[in-house]
Amino acid sequence: MVVPDSLQRIDITIHTAGKESVDGKDLYLTMQRVEGGSFLMGATTDQYDPEIYTDKPAHLVFLSPYYIATTEVTVELWRAVMPEREIISPRGYPTIPISYVSWHDCQEFVRRLDSITGLPFRLPSEAEWEYAARGGNKSQSFRFAGGNIADSIGWTYSSSGNWKHPVARKHPNELGLYDMTGNVSEWCQDIYGAYQLSTLPNPCGADTGSCRVVRGGSYDECNANSHLSVRRWYLPETSAEYIGFRVAFTLPDDPMMQVQHEEPPLARSVRIKGKKIRFIYVPAEQPYYISEEIERGLWRKIMQKDAPDRIKSIALGMSKAERVRFAEYCSRLSNDAIYVASAEQIVAAEQQGIIEPFQPEESRKRKKQSIRQIQRRRRIANKLSPWTELVGVRLPKPDDPVLLQFKKADDESRPLRLVIYI
Repeated sequence: MVVPDSLQRIDITIHTAGKESVDGKDLYLTMQRVEGGSFLMGATTDQYDPEIYTDKPAHLVFLSPYYIATTEVTVELWRAVMPEREIISPRGYPTIPISYVSWHDCQEFVRRLDSITGLPFRLPSEAEWEYAARGGNKSQSFRFAGGNIADSIGWTYSSSGNWKHPVARKHPNELGLYDMTGNVSEWCQDIYGAYQLSTLPNPCGADTGSCRVVRGGSYDECNANSHLSVRRWYLPETSAEYIGFRVAFTLPDDPMMQVQHEEPPLARSVRIKGKKIRFIYVPAEQPYYISEEIERGLWRKIMQKDAPDRIKSIALGMSKAERVRFAEYCSRLSNDAIYVASAEQIVAAEQQGIIEPFQPEESRKRKKQSIRQIQRRRRIANKLSPWTELVGVRLPKPDDPVLLQFKKADDESRPLRLVIYI
């Protein structure tokens, strides 16, 4: 079966064992196209809950287009594809999501579905699942899949009566996907592990590990544990009444997979709250723009408060603790995903001559001179001695590779640079 590229939503008829219907009714699997794009995955400010800690840190992810099922796999669809496999399910509820299936069972299901339809079915990756649940490129930054009130869009502990319900009975999310919050939790393809903070597109989880990722909350989870960034893990042989799955696929000949971006201009400005942040183009496998160092004056204008350190000069580069919060805040106020530059991106920009390599000793002298000049002018204006010693100022050490380390967000000596991808 070939899916026309122009279709955003397709209905696939399931034919099994020469039968055109199951229980006298044709079966359709509806797949929604999710356009490729970038998003902040994990504990963003709209998702964060103090009780949840496995979804940190928030990080930028890039995805190619793919298709994902609008509903969880139901009992009737499971029986059509796996007729010999006995399942634990109440009779008379063919449209409730299948459960008591392990990750290995899901792999067998998608292999058979592949042979029936001719399409490369699989489980969605964890990143694909979260991007789709958030609404893809139509996201409105809801905490749950389609709204901020869990009971209106999903079957959780407060509304489910402690049992599964037929699919597609609640409101869908921005992409028309149902039950991505609640009903049953859903297996993902990925091995569970700490987030890989890489800018490579289409991440596929940890390289090694014994557990697989489960997403989406369930009918017996409270609302606080059902927001879209919550991660859980189970051994792949686990089967439980609250764990099911939905399917996805990617078309290898999808023309959008090979889209070549036009060469962007050498510089670009993003306006945030009336202020401009200038970004410079850096040729790379994944072209991106990298900004100059963020100065304290811009920080103050956007955040409406002083920088979180003792150095008050508006001309000095921004550093210290709130760099990630600043990037997320800028992302929400613009149409671009803005985040802190990685060491690799800084090095690439330096090697290509886009930005000047960091010179620790010269930078220290320049900053010290700038601070002293500003302080001297202020003291003269206040009729104080212009040579009063400046105390309590933290400056980079001569051998400090300021732009090559970003592990410690609370280090005052690390200047802040931002990046947006095209």
